Order: sequence, then C-alpha cells, then structure tokens
Amino acid sequence: MLPAYPTKEGVVVTISREHGSAGKRIGQVVAKNLGIPCYYKEMIAVAAQESGLAEEFISNLNSDENAVMRELYLGTSVVQEAITAQDRAIRKLADAGSCVIVGRSADYVLRNHKNVLRIFITAPKTYRTKKVMEMYGDSKEQAQKSIERSDAARKAYYESVTKKRWGDSHGYELCVDSSIGVEETADLILAYLKTAPAAVNA
Repeated sequence: MLPAYPTKEGVVVTISREHGSAGKRIGQVVAKNLGIPCYYKEMIAVAAQESGLAEEFISNLNSDENAVMRELYLGTSVVQEAITAQDRAIRKLADAGSCVIVGRSADYVLRNHKNVLRIFITAPKTYRTKKVMEMYGDSKEQAQKSIERSDAARKAYYESVTKKRWGDSHGYELCVDSSIGVEETADLILAYLKTAPAAVNA
C-alpha cells in the first residue's frame, strides 16, 4: 500500500537513530502531533514500485545480514540501483509536503531540500538494551549483540552512501538522548520546531 500524499506544506523531519533508541516510535509520535505522515516502510514500497525490485530486497539494504561481505555487497550494481530508487522515493515524499522520514540516510538525501530538520536519536547502551529486550523478547546478551550488529550495519550503509560519518553531530540540527522517554523526546523535538524555525529554513 502506497502512502497517501500530497500532505500540507511545512517542515520535513528526518530521523536517524541508534538501534533500541525508539527512534521510529518517536518519529510516529512527532508526526501524529503535527498531523503529518510518518514514512518508514512506505518509502520502500515507492522505491520498489518505481524500480521493479522486490520490497524485501530494498528493505534489507542496511540489514545486519551481510556483515561479512558488506563492503562488496553495497558496491554491487543491483544494490546501487536499489539505493538510487530509494533516494528518488525519499525526495518524492519530501516534495509532496510536510512529513517525518525515519532512516534510510534521508538526512543526506535531502541535504539540498529546503525546510528540513535533521535529527539523530541516541541513548545509553543500558537503555537501548532494555528497550530491545522489551520489544523483541531478547535476552540481555541477545539484545546487546543485536544492537552491535544493527548499529554496525547502519553505520556501514550510511558511510558507504554519504561518505560522511554516521552520528556526527555536525550533520544534524538536533541530537537527542531518548532515555528521557519517548513522549518527552517527541515533546523536545516539537518544542525545537516551534522555537527555532530558522534552523530548518536554511
């Protein structure tokens, strides 16, 4: 099912996040409060439709399943085709109006797009471990390994695509420690949007 756009005019919020920081949920709360769509899997559907590639293949671009051969994998022509399709989908969603986009290096893809707030969500390892245990029913050891693998995959994907350092605070208008709570983090982001509009209009 493709996303329902266009939406209203306004800011596009991109969220990059560490695994277990509840970044996707925070994005959904922010979007609900603003009355705008939150895109995550939806952009994959758009990219798949436009490229003819399978949704599952595009979805797994930055998964932790290709750790051993990740550098070679990210350099293959079919992966590059998928990344290009995904980038087009992100720009298409952003051009349609105000929204929240979670993951997929959207902060970089929209680097020349006006009115974008780029956010990186982090949290202490202990908090993230607890969250992963709650969300997936993992043991503490499983959760820690999942965080390590997922963060490594996201880092590799981001740095391969952008040639920039994943999580570098200079690449974002706002970096937030989500261990204050999901609702509290969302409120902080919403407050920033109200008080610092100039930061997202450059």
